[in-house]
Amino acid sequence: MTGSYYLWKWADNDLRGPPPEVHAALLRGELHPALQTFDAGPLIEKLESSAAEGRKSGEEWNWDVTPADAPDRARFVFLTCPWLNESEAIVRRFDRDFRPLGLSGFDERNGQLMPLLLPKLNCFISGQLPLEREYDIAIDDIPFLLRRICPREPDPFGVLEDRRPRFVQCCAKGRRFLVEWRENYDRNDETKFDQWRAQDRKRLAALDIPYHKDIPPSKDPDLLLYADTLRIFQAFMRDEPRPAQYHWMNINSWLNKK
Repeated sequence: MTGSYYLWKWADNDLRGPPPEVHAALLRGELHPALQTFDAGPLIEKLESSAAEGRKSGEEWNWDVTPADAPDRARFVFLTCPWLNESEAIVRRFDRDFRPLGLSGFDERNGQLMPLLLPKLNCFISGQLPLEREYDIAIDDIPFLLRRICPREPDPFGVLEDRRPRFVQCCAKGRRFLVEWRENYDRNDETKFDQWRAQDRKRLAALDIPYHKDIPPSKDPDLLLYADTLRIFQAFMRDEPRPAQYHWMNINSWLNKK
């Protein structure tokens, strides 16, 4: 199955760039303010080598630069190639060849950014929303998005990522949330990270018990109130450190065993 993609470069500013809006502007012949022109030469070189690799196994690759007469000031490159959702190998090839160029891109088939490429500002991923991803949310959007997470649904989670290799996430358990914060130190090495689980210091003291995975959910010291969850997500979005009023338990050893 063939996919169609728009490859572009985010501008060095703080303006929001929801991918469907950027895509629509490009279709109108406009350069969205969240984008900037770029030299498509290095991208074309990578496309040629990747296409040569793919054509050996029967893949079809084609692309066009806009504007065609000024590839050194490209607004975007339109690409048709195998649909990324059908092959993890192609996704990894894109990650290897194109992410180092500092570009991002839009998948027309599913209306989202191409896998592993970066949003303009951030991305909220949830198992509860009709759309799996909400790009470039504002801090005032967080309360609404968290309240949409329903603990009765199969995947009651929410993850907020930004352009750096880090995220904060929560999972609803009844009226409380399990909240974790992760810092990845090398995007090319998934083993270099720290991930912490937030605990309410007052709740830990009141329970007077050490953490144990078999503690009943009603007494689990890892579970936070909605207000605490919101405070942590807002701190992450404001680029603040992990809020010091919580105890942050490093869970690297748990994750490395999985």
